[in-house]
Amino acid sequence: MERDEATAREARTGLGLLLALEIGVAAILVLAPLPEGSVREPARTALEIASLALGLSWIVLAARRSVVLPPRTALAGALGLLLLAAAQALPLGAGVVGALSPRALEVRTEPRPPAGAAASEARLLGRDPATLDPLPTLSVDAGATASALRTGAALAALLLVAAAVAAERGPRGVALALLATAAIQGLHGTLDAAGSGRLASGTFVNKNHFAGLLAMALPAGIGLAISVWKGGPGERAGLARFVGGEGARALLLGLLALVGLSGLLLSLSRAGIAVGAVGIVATFAASGRRRLGARLAAAAIVLAIAAVPLAQIGAERLAEGYARVPEEITGAGSRGTVWGDTLSMVAAFPAVGTGFGTFASAYPLFRSPDVRHLFLHAHCDPLQVLSEGGVVGLALLLLLAAPVLRRTVWGLGGAGGPVAAGMAAGILAAVLHSLVDFNFHVPSNAATAAVLAGTMLGLPWRARS
Repeated sequence: MERDEATAREARTGLGLLLALEIGVAAILVLAPLPEGSVREPARTALEIASLALGLSWIVLAARRSVVLPPRTALAGALGLLLLAAAQALPLGAGVVGALSPRALEVRTEPRPPAGAAASEARLLGRDPATLDPLPTLSVDAGATASALRTGAALAALLLVAAAVAAERGPRGVALALLATAAIQGLHGTLDAAGSGRLASGTFVNKNHFAGLLAMALPAGIGLAISVWKGGPGERAGLARFVGGEGARALLLGLLALVGLSGLLLSLSRAGIAVGAVGIVATFAASGRRRLGARLAAAAIVLAIAAVPLAQIGAERLAEGYARVPEEITGAGSRGTVWGDTLSMVAAFPAVGTGFGTFASAYPLFRSPDVRHLFLHAHCDPLQVLSEGGVVGLALLLLLAAPVLRRTVWGLGGAGGPVAAGMAAGILAAVLHSLVDFNFHVPSNAATAAVLAGTMLGLPWRARS
């Protein structure tokens, strides 16, 4: 009898911890974007501490009961990336650094004074000035790599927590939090655009990162609305279905999604709008058993309703922006030029890269003369990973991404129901956007992507929801 009571008590404790983890994840999804996407201190540190605290709570839960883990390949990829970042930041010495990354050693030794000047300095100091230099590291900026390692550990914790929550509590709580943050950001951006005529950017400094967050979050919210609608009483028809019960809740969720979508369109972020539209269409296409044409028509209606404010404020500006895309990709000093420069970085640091978080430090060594703007990122996340982590880093990223992408394909095929389809569409939007921007380097957006990935890895795909 006492053993049964202890077992029941342990079960209640486990469920309480899971609920606390779900609330914590939801709070991060809603709060992290508010202080400008958490790109600045102390907001970034607060996000990392909160995520690591959830990770510690997950460890407590795992010590009390079994928890669902992501696939081994994903765990190996995530752990490998963290270990690589640690190795890049550690003072390994000239021998190891010279063997693994000769160019990294050259970067450390080239600024040293000529032999004559070095001899004079040695006489003044009474010792070889080279002995005062710290031991070489694989990273060209060890401090920046250490910071990236800290952020990476926080994101890994979020992925583990999200997988455990999705496995036992399902994806709806996370989807509701995503919808809430999309509605908050969308409303903020819409009011700002309507009141001042500026582009919608929500609480972000950069409209593209605002749009990137909405493109990830909105499909899950729309999937949740579709799921609630499908779960409502089937005997009602027409407008009567919106009166009371699940129909009214689905209508409310849909209105929140429209608010977020209006904000996305008013950002005039060309890539953000494009990938957001792809994600929304994909969510409708993967949800329900009606004819595909009817589902696509529903997606078109939603996009058209949300575009009403855009038609009044900035449709022509958006069209002009899309017309400038070829020049901004292939013109002098354009992103295409930066991508070519980044490939030169890859050629110089092929094995283990310049160090995670070091693009801003390393890029000036390879910048083309016609690049006049300040580029702190490559504006292509996979290419930046290749430049900062080398072939090893890219291989580890693919190891982590492979099971996420596989389950994303399943979700887009309708295997997990509308909410899972929306989560999968959000990941698709994030991946597409990362090809032309650096959303994964914005802390709040990276945290959102980690939660989406963890949720997809934790869902029970063997049974249709």
